[in-house]
Amino acid sequence: MSPFILIDKALEGLSDPNCPDLLEVLVMKQITAHFTNGSITVEEFNHYCERLRKAVECRPRRSA
Repeated sequence: MSPFILIDKALEGLSDPNCPDLLEVLVMKQITAHFTNGSITVEEFNHYCERLRKAVECRPRRSA
């Protein structure tokens, strides 16, 4: 499957209010792995990191 589809699906999963805590760490690892193995460019890496940052900012904070 395309790395773009995989990353998009992972980023979309962050908008689910029932997604696991710290899912953003796994998404970041996925983005980094695709960059490291050459399946995405540095521009695409930066784009996905920005999308991840925005997704994390929009997530509701969970009370402890």
